[in-house]
Amino acid sequence: MNKWKVTLGILAILILSTGYGSVSAQAESQIQFNYKEIGISSKQVITENTTFVPLKSLADAMGYTLSWDQPSKTAKLVRPEREVIFTAGTVKSKVNGAVMTLTKSPRIIKGSVYVPLISAVSVLGGKAGLNKTDGVIQIVDEAKLVSASVDGRSYWISQKNGDLYYRATSAGKPVIIGQLPFKESAYNYAFEIKKIGNGTDLLQLTDNHYAMFTDFNSSYQILIKAGTILKQMDFHYNNSAYIHAPQVPSTQLYMTDGKNVQYITKNGDLGKLFEMEKLTGTSGDFIVEYVSEDVALVRLLDTTQLYMVYRSTGEIINLYEKLITSEDRKEWDRVNDGRDPYVLTRMLVLKSRKGNVLTFTYTPILEEKAKTVTFTFQSK
Repeated sequence: MNKWKVTLGILAILILSTGYGSVSAQAESQIQFNYKEIGISSKQVITENTTFVPLKSLADAMGYTLSWDQPSKTAKLVRPEREVIFTAGTVKSKVNGAVMTLTKSPRIIKGSVYVPLISAVSVLGGKAGLNKTDGVIQIVDEAKLVSASVDGRSYWISQKNGDLYYRATSAGKPVIIGQLPFKESAYNYAFEIKKIGNGTDLLQLTDNHYAMFTDFNSSYQILIKAGTILKQMDFHYNNSAYIHAPQVPSTQLYMTDGKNVQYITKNGDLGKLFEMEKLTGTSGDFIVEYVSEDVALVRLLDTTQLYMVYRSTGEIINLYEKLITSEDRKEWDRVNDGRDPYVLTRMLVLKSRKGNVLTFTYTPILEEKAKTVTFTFQSK
C-alpha cells in the first residue's frame, strides 16, 4: 500500500505540474478520475477552446450532493467541510461563502449544466491537469469521498480513513457519526443505500475486483436509524477467479461479516443472528448466497459445502450431504478444495425456487454433465 501511495504522489507531481488553468482544448481527451476511467470522457464538450463536462457527473465522482434552483439557475453542492455554489452565466462561484473565479462561466448544454473542467475541479477541492505524455486529463481528489442520498437524508464515507458523515435534511450540514474499520485501497468502492422504513437505512460499501487470477471482495455494512448507528459489519476475502453462476436474488435484508448472518426486520430493527461456526461445527469464512424470510443459504469457502438455515428455529441442514450422491461425494471429499477453480465451477448452486422447492445443479468431479437435484423444505 505504501508503494502505491508513493507512486500516486509521483504521478500527481508529473501530471499536475501544468497548473489548473493551463489546459487548452483542441480535441477531446481521455479524462480519468483518481487514475480510473469513470465514463466522463464521452460526455465532454469543447467550446471556446475549453473542455466542459456535466456538473452532475463531476459532483458524483467527487462525493458531492447536488441541488438545482431553476429560477436563479444556481447549483448548490455539499460534502463534508465544503459547500460550493455555481451559477449559470457567471464566472463567480462560492466556496464556503468565499468567492472563487472560474475560467469560463457554467452553461446549459442540452438541458444539463456544464462547467469548465479544470477550474471547476479546483473550486471543488481537487486538482487537474494534462499529462502531455499520453494526452490524458487527470483529476485527483485526495478527499476520496463517496456519497448517497435517500428521502432527503445524505451519507458520506471517506475512502481514506472510513469517516462516516450524515445529514438529516437537504438544508442541514454533514456531521460525523462514526468510522468504519477502513483500509485505504487503490480501488474505488461502490456505495448504495437500501431504505428500510421508519428512518432506517442500510448502507453498503463494496469492492469486487479481479487481479492475478484472483477475485477480491470487500464489503462494509452499516445499519443506521435516525442518524444513530445500530450495527456495523464488514468482511474481506479472496478466492480463485472462476465463472460465477447467476445467483437467485435474495428477498430479505441481512448483514454479514463472514462468520455470522444477521437478519434485519421490516421496521429496521436487528433480527435473528446466526453464528455459522457454532451452527456448523466448522471454522472458516462463510459467504451468504441467498436469504429469504424463512431460510438462508450460506457456503463455507474452504470446502464449498452449502448450508441451509431455518430462520425461525436456527436448524441447519448440510445440503452438500443431502443432495450430492454418496458415490459423487467420494471424489468430492477426496479433492474438494474451495480455492480450486475447477471445483468451484462444479459446486452445488441454487438455480431457482418455487414455493418451498429449491432446485440446484452440480457437476460430479469425474463427469462433464451437470446433475439437477431438488430439496423441499418444511415451513417452520
